[in-house]
Amino acid sequence: MLSTLAACAFLQLAACDDPEPVDTSPRTVRLLQTSDLHTNIHPWDYFTGTADAQRGLAKVATLVKQARAENPDCNLLIDTGDTIQGTPLGTYYALVDNAPKHPMAVAMNELRYDVMALGNHEFNYGLGVLNKFKSEVDFPLLGANVRQSADGGEAFTPFLIKDVCGVKVGVLGLVTPGVTTWERPENIPGLRFDDPLETARAYVPKVREAGADIVVVAIHSGPDKQPTGKASDPAAWLEDYSDPTKWADRGNLPGENEAVQIAQQLEGIDVLLTGHTHQPIPKMLLKNPLGQDVLLIQPNRWGSHLGQVDLSLVYQDGHWAVDGKDSQLLAVNASVEADAQVVELTRGQHEATLAYVSTRIGSTRAAFPGSYAARYVDSALADLINTVQEQAAEDSGHAVDFSLAALFTDEGRLPAGDVTLRDAYSIYVYDNTLYVLEINGAILRRALELNAQYFVQWNVSAPPDPAAPVTAKMPNVQNYNWDLYSRIDYAYDITKPVGSRLTRLKFNGQDVTDGQVFRIAINNYRASGGGGYSMFKEGRVLWTSADGVRDYIARYIQAHPNLDPEAVNTCNFSLTPDLYSYFFKDSLGPVKCSP
Repeated sequence: MLSTLAACAFLQLAACDDPEPVDTSPRTVRLLQTSDLHTNIHPWDYFTGTADAQRGLAKVATLVKQARAENPDCNLLIDTGDTIQGTPLGTYYALVDNAPKHPMAVAMNELRYDVMALGNHEFNYGLGVLNKFKSEVDFPLLGANVRQSADGGEAFTPFLIKDVCGVKVGVLGLVTPGVTTWERPENIPGLRFDDPLETARAYVPKVREAGADIVVVAIHSGPDKQPTGKASDPAAWLEDYSDPTKWADRGNLPGENEAVQIAQQLEGIDVLLTGHTHQPIPKMLLKNPLGQDVLLIQPNRWGSHLGQVDLSLVYQDGHWAVDGKDSQLLAVNASVEADAQVVELTRGQHEATLAYVSTRIGSTRAAFPGSYAARYVDSALADLINTVQEQAAEDSGHAVDFSLAALFTDEGRLPAGDVTLRDAYSIYVYDNTLYVLEINGAILRRALELNAQYFVQWNVSAPPDPAAPVTAKMPNVQNYNWDLYSRIDYAYDITKPVGSRLTRLKFNGQDVTDGQVFRIAINNYRASGGGGYSMFKEGRVLWTSADGVRDYIARYIQAHPNLDPEAVNTCNFSLTPDLYSYFFKDSLGPVKCSP
């Protein structure tokens, strides 16, 4: 070694000062993405108490390890938010026992995540729970558009530059600004949520200036439209986004889903990893202002898919340039084994959650059915939720005229006999809070007409398959966007076109007038215009709850033993044609409110 140093010193060989040669051989950088995990780690549905082979980070972990093995040392694992909330496991380790390390932190650290973008549900439990989770993970949480209200400063790390097999990958994190609409103010003190498009406009050049060869936008926001064709068909997502016959508006809050606009309006972005809209999007190709392709992908929800983006890189003019892009979704199914290490590391938290949701809290005299059998008729289950909301509002000193609620999932129902916490949670799976809102009759009428867009127009000469009740609804309208109301007397005729389906609207036996004032119980999502119900934002908020509707339901069941569906059910709504009788009467028998 000394002789070499001497040679360099005295002979001044030029070769001694040459830098290490750069490996400029072409390579592939692989981006792996999860989103909207909503605390689904084990392949288990806490709300039904059954195994689910098509969900869970433990199963995704197996796909991650396989994808890494195919492309060693050239991978980046990214999550795009809504990670710490969604199942009773998330509730338990936020509100019941927040002392241990969060199970999502345990699982994600084991998988060696590189970065995570914040989702709107990260704020559901307040900044204390979020900051604790932030301190427990081995990767940064990004949110460039989450700013300090006082001075506009950065509240979270805006972006990350990471060297991946010699290629500098920049990841910019953004979250939907709907947080300020949906979230309780006490959960986001001192924060504001800026427009993602304008934030990206400011930050993408900064990411490039920081040396990024590849710019990835990891955003908890999705397309503001969805295909009019079959969304499960990958080809539907490749249609021209400007063609109104191919795409339908989702019904968004301002700025809620701006992923496509970011891709189309800004230069310098290679990939958008999206979330929030709970859709499997294997690939969208969008043109930026220079006519270059920007690739967009979304891996659905609950750990049902792993998103995989492969970027081909070539070395040009002293830096790496993207030469090709491809993406796919890797599905979690029965053939994918759960990763043993992730399962074992979180087994204790899983078992604690199982015990928590199995606690008996009450009883019923008969079952409260759910799914389409409860949506297509004035059902006891919907009336129960509305009764709970009305009671909670009255107990707060804000009695209401009526309430509205949706049946979010097909699995939610109450059994006959003993009722557990899991049963109560199954009928209200989201962490919505309750609002008392003052509206007028005109707002109510518009909301009810929008509500009826849930159904396809009924063709008397070619009705849907009586064995498939799902065919009576519009495929692009979510079940949580069909509300059932209490106390008002209303009716729909779905043989009529959208916009003219409401055939009756009365309150206390009198026709509702446009100027008539009502106080209503409504969840925070709908009150803030969620699902396209922007008319509710014209109302006046009189009260917001500190507790979630789900907890009100559990407490109501606990306080009312032997709940009787006959006593809860009141008949104030009807559909023409009678969908319950068409789809269910022969199999389930008549119900109180069906003719």
